[in-house]
Amino acid sequence: MNEEIKTDYCIIGGGIAGILLASKLAVSGKKILILDQGPRFSEEDRANMLLKSKESLNDFSDYNDNVDVANITPHTSAKTEGETVKYKNQKLIGIGGTALHFEGIMMRPTVEDMRVKSLYGYSRDWPISYSELEPWLLKAEYEIGVSGNVDNPYASLRSGPFPMPAHPFSYFDKEIFEQALKKLGIVGHSSPIAVNSVHYRGRSACLACRSCQYCPSGARYSPDRVHVPFLDKQDNVTIIENVSVRKLETDSNGNKIIAAHAIRIQEKTPLLILAKQFIISMGGVETPRMLLLSADNVNHKNGLGNMGGQLGLGFNEHGGSIVIYDVAQNVGSRLGYETMVTDHFRVSRNRRKQPTFTIFAAPSLDWMDVGTVATQWAMNDKILSLKDLRKGISQLASLFTMTELEGEGTLELDDKEVDAFGSPLAKITMKLTDWDREGYTKGTKV
Repeated sequence: MNEEIKTDYCIIGGGIAGILLASKLAVSGKKILILDQGPRFSEEDRANMLLKSKESLNDFSDYNDNVDVANITPHTSAKTEGETVKYKNQKLIGIGGTALHFEGIMMRPTVEDMRVKSLYGYSRDWPISYSELEPWLLKAEYEIGVSGNVDNPYASLRSGPFPMPAHPFSYFDKEIFEQALKKLGIVGHSSPIAVNSVHYRGRSACLACRSCQYCPSGARYSPDRVHVPFLDKQDNVTIIENVSVRKLETDSNGNKIIAAHAIRIQEKTPLLILAKQFIISMGGVETPRMLLLSADNVNHKNGLGNMGGQLGLGFNEHGGSIVIYDVAQNVGSRLGYETMVTDHFRVSRNRRKQPTFTIFAAPSLDWMDVGTVATQWAMNDKILSLKDLRKGISQLASLFTMTELEGEGTLELDDKEVDAFGSPLAKITMKLTDWDREGYTKGTKV
């Protein structure tokens, strides 16, 4: 007999959105079930993964390296131009979602970001204003724990301070980055980040471990460390890991989701979830994919909620480019994340002609290894010596721009690539417009 679970709320996806929502719903007394395709990662797991990454000299090791392949759902992607070339992007699956390992930069939108169609003639306006959203942004900052100072002259108004002060600027920030910005008439300011600068709600301040992906101190916010322990204490909340939802089922009229069909990965047994309310919080890729996979032959032939054919259209993310500079002096190091950034180009007066972007900068070795630097020198026919290499890499700085894109991407089901259960992967195609390219051009000229 197939396993069946009944609940009031079923939240599919145990990432930051699903876990935060569950923590608020828990006080209702209703039965809440949270499902995630991945496992939980204990503190011992994190310690072992950190040790493994250091022993192998592989700072790019991933949580996914330590789980069954069935827990990982890749997505395929096409090149932005020309011939379609597939590659698999391994999507992190686990209780905590991508917030398990994110850097934690928590930038707000601006007033202008919410009204780009009205002000600049592209994309669409948000259905709510910045003033309506702002109080909720502040609540989220306090719930998560964000460090920052109210020192950004380019930001839109706030109704309250950050929960914690910003992290102190590094030597590189004060002596190199900020001085360069001043020469251009640009203000450098603190970077709002979900890493404790002081002791906050029982969690340590940052101890400058520089192992941010696993954060041994717990100073960087992660849902499984902060909110899951609270949920585990609630009698009305159940979290089930290693469960892969395969399809959503609607009632006979197609108006309401009534069931989720899933598989327990380790046991390889079917699981049926019946709930009064379903909340799909699987992220920007897996949520539309799940809706597309849930197509039926009666009410939703092209996927749930896709009567107008818009599901998967307008897919977007931010772009970026890196430029490496030899600044002819020692650049020092950083905590492991940016403490100074600038939003100067987020309020560009030329937004009709080019995207906005934020500028980050750091000592280059925080972003690349010695081998990469040596390879680049060799490609430029530069004679290598250990002495020159030691001196050279200590003087390299990298400037990174996080750039707005117009949003001409598409997400659809792949007709060739499938996951571990035989379902089509999400195929993402990003198209760069002339407007997008202008942003890259401007950023590299700064």
